[in-house]
Amino acid sequence: MKPISHIFSELYDKVLLQYQQQSDSNERFPNLSSNDEYYIDLLYTLENPTVTSFADKAKISKPAATRIIHRFVAEKYLVKRPSTVDKRTSYLELSAEMKINCEKNRQLFDQVFLDSISVLTPEEQTVLHKIMFKINEKI
Repeated sequence: MKPISHIFSELYDKVLLQYQQQSDSNERFPNLSSNDEYYIDLLYTLENPTVTSFADKAKISKPAATRIIHRFVAEKYLVKRPSTVDKRTSYLELSAEMKINCEKNRQLFDQVFLDSISVLTPEEQTVLHKIMFKINEKI
């Protein structure tokens, strides 16, 4: 019997491969690496992100976050908007095209994942949800 870590790794690889095969992000944004996509998705999920909140969420240093943000601004993936309250603070806003891309990617991943677990009964899906929620809370 395979260890659960191997099964998880295989499952992850298969879901990721299906997602990548169906995604057209590489064509629309050829300069985005997988790390860049991860960082863009983090920015997408944050409410009124700043460099500091982005660095905290990504678990990277503020200088590293600043370099990433400068690159994203140069590529026109996002813009920095000064705060109307505190001029020392800027909010990071993804471009309209990048927001649409993020939403499409989330919908696609949801569909790929739902297709993957369709082999389970509704009861098994409920149990899987509880297990995954518990693991996610611990990590």
